[in-house]
Amino acid sequence: MLAGSDIPPPPGFAFVIVGIALLVVLIGFAIPRLWRGQDERGPARVLGICLSLGAGIGFLLALIFAARGSGEPSIPPITVGAYVIWFLVVMFAGTVNGAFVGAVTVLARPKDRTG
Repeated sequence: MLAGSDIPPPPGFAFVIVGIALLVVLIGFAIPRLWRGQDERGPARVLGICLSLGAGIGFLLALIFAARGSGEPSIPPITVGAYVIWFLVVMFAGTVNGAFVGAVTVLARPKDRTG
């Protein structure tokens, strides 16, 4: 990520890295629970949970960034329509990431070795 960022990286770059690392750790802890859910309710349930969590995290991130503002005093105030687009785009990105995590979780499920 550093190779693709500005040099020197912007001040918020460290927060992005820490946030991604935190999400990876949380996903790692959630995978065994998702596998148990897959055993009980099937892969569709895992995908549904991951899609919902992805959209929810996207909404939370959009809310945090919208509340902070752009930090640029020369940018005019953001309209309601722009906020709606912002929230939809970030939630969509979260949902796509959730779908990816759900699909990998379902496909990476170890096969039962008892039978």
